[in-house]
Amino acid sequence: MPKEKYDPPDPRRMYTIMSTEEAANGKKSNWAELEITGNVRSLSPSLWSLTHLTALHIADNCLSRIPPDIAKLHNLLYLDLSSNKIRSLPAELGNMVSLRELLLNNNQLRVLPFELGKLFQLQTLGLKGNPLAQEIMNLYQEHDGTRKLLNYLLDNLAGSIKRSKSQPPSRSWIALQEPDQTRPSALFSVMCYNVLCDKYATRQLYGYCPSWALHWEYRKKSIMQEIMSCNADIISLQVCVNQVHMPQYYQYFLPKSRARTMHESDRKHVDGCAVFYRTEKFGVVQKHTVEFNQLAMANSEGSEAMLNRVMTKDNIGVAVLLEVRKEMMEESCDKMTTKPKHFTRKTL
Repeated sequence: MPKEKYDPPDPRRMYTIMSTEEAANGKKSNWAELEITGNVRSLSPSLWSLTHLTALHIADNCLSRIPPDIAKLHNLLYLDLSSNKIRSLPAELGNMVSLRELLLNNNQLRVLPFELGKLFQLQTLGLKGNPLAQEIMNLYQEHDGTRKLLNYLLDNLAGSIKRSKSQPPSRSWIALQEPDQTRPSALFSVMCYNVLCDKYATRQLYGYCPSWALHWEYRKKSIMQEIMSCNADIISLQVCVNQVHMPQYYQYFLPKSRARTMHESDRKHVDGCAVFYRTEKFGVVQKHTVEFNQLAMANSEGSEAMLNRVMTKDNIGVAVLLEVRKEMMEESCDKMTTKPKHFTRKTL
């Protein structure tokens, strides 16, 4: 994931006290950090209402557990729980996805919840001084150990979750317009799908997603099932490679411009756009390709901003002009006279 700029809290934790004059003039108090220390054994539930906090220091106390309600502090970037007596962590800690630093040093942790793997923005994880399994510590002590450990926890999270037997509800389609039954018309469905080819579905970009869910073979199966279940007459695929084949459709695929200069073995991995259509319903009149960098050169009029934004990429667009076959018109008329058909535009 691209990392946003993060400035860790000042370890000296300097503070200022508002003067009486400042308070009288209506100056607002602004504090985003809180430190609790002094052999504290339990935390007040009112602490979890301070959702504006970005840093929470609770080190050097006698806490044995952390309540699940800590996840309500959704703006926390820094959380220090070091040098307590914590034996276990709540799974809800994995929902605090804004965290950049999580310090758990010198506690009594023997296991870590797999949900910690969801902390995809975490940069620092402190685990020293805990009786954790050697397998976990070996992974943690490797180069880039924090990231490797989080990936391990995330990849194994699915196996630890009790799956619900109930299935999510079916997608509800919205009818935008009813067909006009007073005049002949050809009814057809169009589907647009951004596939996101394997090259762009990387762990660096999607750090919150398990690696097995990013693999193309896994995604391809689910994508194909959804596309085929919609049974559309025209299918437009974006950011796809030439590895999607549907026998009942004619395919017009065009890779990005750089494919022309590549070897055949490498060319097949270049993504592009594809249009599929049912040959029994449509015939091709024209095909058009738009190369945006070439278009920018012709219309930039010397604009440096235009060239810098477009010339560094080889994005393309594909347009196919289709003609409805006569048989389809007759078939649609027959259906409209026998049983009205509700037309739904499907866009995924």
